Amino acid sequence: MTDVSEGFALEVVGGEDHGARMLVDARVRTIGRARDADLPLSDPAVSRRHVQVTAAEGGVQLAVCGNSAPFVVAGQAVRSLHAKSGDRITLGNTLIVVVGASRAVSLAPGAPGDGEEGSQTDVGTLLTGVAADVRAIAGVHKLIESLDAAADRAALEDALRAWAGVHAMVTRVVLVEKAPGAGVNLSTVTETRGESGGIVVTVPARTDEPTWIAFHCSASKPSESFRRMLAVAGRVFGSALARVQQQEVAHDDALAMRALSFGSARAFLGSSPQAQLVASMVTRLSASDVTVLLEGETGVGKTFVARLLHETSARAREPLRVINCAAIPENLVESELFGHERGAFTGAVATRAGAFELAGKGTLFLDEIGELSFANQAKLLRVLEERRFERVGGAESIDVRARMVFATNRDLEEMVAAKTFRSDLFFRVSVVRVKIPALRDRGEDLVLLAKQILSDVAQSAPRRISGFSPEALELIKGYAWPGNVRELRNAIEHAVALGDGALVGVGDFPASLAAARPAQPADLDLVRLPLDLASLERRGIEAALRETNGNRAKAAALLGINRTTLYVKLKEFGVT
Repeated sequence: MTDVSEGFALEVVGGEDHGARMLVDARVRTIGRARDADLPLSDPAVSRRHVQVTAAEGGVQLAVCGNSAPFVVAGQAVRSLHAKSGDRITLGNTLIVVVGASRAVSLAPGAPGDGEEGSQTDVGTLLTGVAADVRAIAGVHKLIESLDAAADRAALEDALRAWAGVHAMVTRVVLVEKAPGAGVNLSTVTETRGESGGIVVTVPARTDEPTWIAFHCSASKPSESFRRMLAVAGRVFGSALARVQQQEVAHDDALAMRALSFGSARAFLGSSPQAQLVASMVTRLSASDVTVLLEGETGVGKTFVARLLHETSARAREPLRVINCAAIPENLVESELFGHERGAFTGAVATRAGAFELAGKGTLFLDEIGELSFANQAKLLRVLEERRFERVGGAESIDVRARMVFATNRDLEEMVAAKTFRSDLFFRVSVVRVKIPALRDRGEDLVLLAKQILSDVAQSAPRRISGFSPEALELIKGYAWPGNVRELRNAIEHAVALGDGALVGVGDFPASLAAARPAQPADLDLVRLPLDLASLERRGIEAALRETNGNRAKAAALLGINRTTLYVKLKEFGVT
């Protein structure tokens, strides 16, 4: 009969159930995810009844139940083992240590653990061999799940630290913004000696802004498998960080779009026929998914109209993605629109989604479409025709689900005639064309927009502003506004920032605006002294005749004299 008077125990020292313990006695014990297991584990990589444990002379006997996966000891996968005190067994993502005699007594029910170093994980021993690589992959999957649930950088960092403490047995994780040493680049994994005697493994997190992760390990000599796992973790974290950064950019784009609006207006403001036509078309087009081409000069409000089309449509809760084709270098247009896979070209250090993918089921607005090169026009045309695309360097086809809105300040028809814009692409992007009128063609809308913009801007001013002075309004109405609504808004923001009165005056506007003010025509009816009485009489008669279109009877009545007197005066002054 086996003598088990010494007593042995199993203690979980790594994994989600860290600290769990089980005494081994003459009875048959089980380890697994089942609730009635003697050592229940929450590790999803463990079967419901994974290992059977019995007491054995000088240790414990472990055997895998049925078809469950083998456990790992010293880098070797085994299905049965006569384990002794100090042996470490890796089961799924859980590390279990065998403790004997005195340690087992301290683990008896009601007895607290003594925390001796025998329960600490030797990472260098744990992660060795092919089986350790398999375990590392399972651990990285756990990290991916945690990072996918994070919404911002702080949450990503918390998820990484929590994962490192449980699955990698790392004591501390530090993010640094620059390379930890000379010659370190985005392909380098380095090791340095830590202050406490352990090793610091520094790996790159591949993002647009280089970031390195320093994992502080208690092991004095991490295995190659362990180093590889941390390197992969760095890349996974970098991809998640890039995703969050892209979401932040999209959020900033949305805020910038809202800054172009006027107050809380959700319509194209104006009472002019041109403005009313645009407003009615926005209302009708919002109810469909038809492709729209917005045409008009720079600054007329094409981006604002695109936002209105999105926010008043059934896609309002989905993303609105704005891309200015003129602001993207030609060699990066394809990547910006369709995304790229890691390694697709020099500098592609991480997989990145493009505008078509980020727009999802929302709206993709491509501004300044006329600035695309002929080669990029062809690539865009193919996507619009097939409604599918692939990332640069990728083979997987992705469906286009977004509604398309385009804009241009150029005459695309003239470009087609000049063979600088593809005719087939022109017909694709111009299913419905909406002409946004220039500000100078909108009549009294100019004053309405100016007052609305002032009301919007004045909310953040350090003083109370009640409106424009009469002279300022005249200046606004008399200026041509070649930059349209954008120039008007900039001028008003300038006036609010530099003015100091309750009314915005002429002197508050940019000097270039006042300098462009047209000279006022001479007023022929204006009387400037000194003048003799005869001159005053003559000018009065001439003004009356102009007012009555030369009708002398009416002019006499207007002057308050009879017609005979008027005829005498006309003869006297030589007026015919």
